[in-house]
Amino acid sequence: MTSSTDLPPQGAGFRGPSRFQQGPIATALQLGPLASLAGTWQSFGPGFNAIWRPDNNQPPANSAIKRFLELNLTDEQIDFRVIPGVVPNRGFGVQPDLNLYGLHYLQRVSDADPAPPPSDPGGYSQTAGQALHIEPGLFMNVPASQAKDQDTIVRMASIPHGVTVLMQGPNPGTTPVPGPPVIPPLVPFDGFPGLQASTTTEGLGIQPISIAAPPPANVYGSEHVVPENQNVLTDTLFPGSQSSGPFPADFQNFVNDPNSVLRNTIAGQDILGTITISLSADGVGNGIENIPFLGIANLAYDAATAAANPATDTPTTPNPSNLANLIPNAFVYSARATFWIEWVRVPLPRPPVFALGSHGPDPALAAIEPFWPEATVLQLQYSQLVILLFNDILWPHVTVATLRLSAG
Repeated sequence: MTSSTDLPPQGAGFRGPSRFQQGPIATALQLGPLASLAGTWQSFGPGFNAIWRPDNNQPPANSAIKRFLELNLTDEQIDFRVIPGVVPNRGFGVQPDLNLYGLHYLQRVSDADPAPPPSDPGGYSQTAGQALHIEPGLFMNVPASQAKDQDTIVRMASIPHGVTVLMQGPNPGTTPVPGPPVIPPLVPFDGFPGLQASTTTEGLGIQPISIAAPPPANVYGSEHVVPENQNVLTDTLFPGSQSSGPFPADFQNFVNDPNSVLRNTIAGQDILGTITISLSADGVGNGIENIPFLGIANLAYDAATAAANPATDTPTTPNPSNLANLIPNAFVYSARATFWIEWVRVPLPRPPVFALGSHGPDPALAAIEPFWPEATVLQLQYSQLVILLFNDILWPHVTVATLRLSAG
């Protein structure tokens, strides 16, 4: 039997008493809409990843193209764990301390494309089964304060490429909106300031756009035409084109509107209600930090141009026309994401649903479970758009996925 004299002294591995904090139920009640995310989520149906990126491996004869098209079906897992207790933020003066509650998470994404057959080892898909992405981060429920007069949800993500992203958006509350989510088409440059009038290809799917001459002529230029966007089946016919294809025919719909993957997955589902969390990073200097290799935004600020165009250029929000010549590599320019938490009714025949014990439905559960005693499963869908600035082009990078809460 171990006595008190056998315990290690302080400074030799002794950790001391636990920190005082609320219990797990009290903590869960402070998470707001994030409470429904706790646990392990696994892919349900296909996810999709799409990116056109500059390609430094092409032969000199094709140097004018400099692009690589990567399209992947994806499989992923997200583990959300509750931060046990309060995270106090210290206020000053008349601002009281601000107590935050949240989750830490780990996201892992891999390629789910079928492997090339032995008869065609160079065929679709070259990336089958490979790891694509890993991301640790935090989701926090932030109450209103003197600095921000509304409750918000904040996501802090660390990307191994050398980028940290702080996305923020309004807290939608804990009451689901009845019915399935409204998932709009994904149009990456919708609402970008200074964008030229659309042409037959601009804005179709996730077509990149080129950066134009500095203001006041144009902030952004015309589309950077990627022929594969128009017809993925002819990908290998373009001289010098490089991609992770050839691609199946249904990828064309995914490219035209990546969010169609999400709508296809929930078609026919009986979704009783949805909570929508919309988050964004407002661009350079407002929520995104890149390592020097990717670019340093404050070095790209053009004071002379800003003086001539004060409405479009400030030290904290330089426009990409002034960034292009000073950012050498794949600089993350903006990011936004929408998460839909969905309660999906279990199809017939449905299992009987009871509260803890054997006395039937519990009114206490009805107060915190929005559709109790209906038999439901929790489903999570998301659509994320990251805009990269590279080679004087704004390149969209899109990921979409549907996941369900795992039983273990």
